[in-house]
Amino acid sequence: MVCGIAGVLLNGRGDVGLSLSVMLGGMQHRGLDSAGVALYRSEELPGDEFMIRVFTKDVIGALSKISSAIASAGGDIRNIKLNSIRGYSFDLYTVRAMEKDLPQMVKNINATELSKVLSIGRKMDIIKDTTSVEELDRSFNVSGFVGSHGIGHVRFSTESTVDLFHAHPFQSFDHIDVALVHNGQITNYWNTREGLERKGVRFQTENDSELIVHYIIDRLKDGEELKEALKASVDELDGPFSYIFSTESELGMVRDKLGLRPMVILEGDEIKAVASEENALRLLNRKGSIRNVRPGEVICWKTS
Repeated sequence: MVCGIAGVLLNGRGDVGLSLSVMLGGMQHRGLDSAGVALYRSEELPGDEFMIRVFTKDVIGALSKISSAIASAGGDIRNIKLNSIRGYSFDLYTVRAMEKDLPQMVKNINATELSKVLSIGRKMDIIKDTTSVEELDRSFNVSGFVGSHGIGHVRFSTESTVDLFHAHPFQSFDHIDVALVHNGQITNYWNTREGLERKGVRFQTENDSELIVHYIIDRLKDGEELKEALKASVDELDGPFSYIFSTESELGMVRDKLGLRPMVILEGDEIKAVASEENALRLLNRKGSIRNVRPGEVICWKTS
């Protein structure tokens, strides 16, 4: 058995967190190593504010060190939502800052050696842990989230490390509000990675899912539309895979050209959804047509 991936996009604002929790819960049997979601608000924060999700060892003085790290990169903390779990914190900071200062902010926070940044966004927040879907929901109230769209993942690791930082969704700190969930393997990983590193891309892990994030962002920075970038990945990335790539306004999905990893979609007037299994879509109990994504097919849905 391998990982399970899911995505949902609503016609307007609604119960994105609940829909993802239901779909991922229905695919828990596909992986117990970790669970995670990327959730998108319907509206952006003000132009100079960002949400930063930070994982921290729950020790005395940690909050002060993180605050100093943010301030030293020009950030002004507006709010902190504390969330302690099993001796660690998954706190959500709202920070006023200039976007160009965010990479340095990430570097400063990670350099405290007490904390690591999990996500940065103006609309998106990533929540993940080495736990079950049910426990993730209980700890973070995922099902209570109301927004426009989101993606999620349950993981069964076949190669890389099992820990929080190899859990999905993946993102890049060079391009905010994007995330990816992936099921499969990229077999030309090293060749593709070397090409991206020559362009200055810095990798945080050796997970092939992170490679896809950087690959797509590299093409977006070159001016391609999301659908063009996703189509290129079908031709240039080798191996069995299906993945979902989310931005602040789109949900894109891809199945490898041989169709070696499953992907099924539901398209209705009120909701669009995608998952590794048809069962996960039927659990939503929503009207719409269901079909398999064809091998090599690329689909993009835009928010209303």
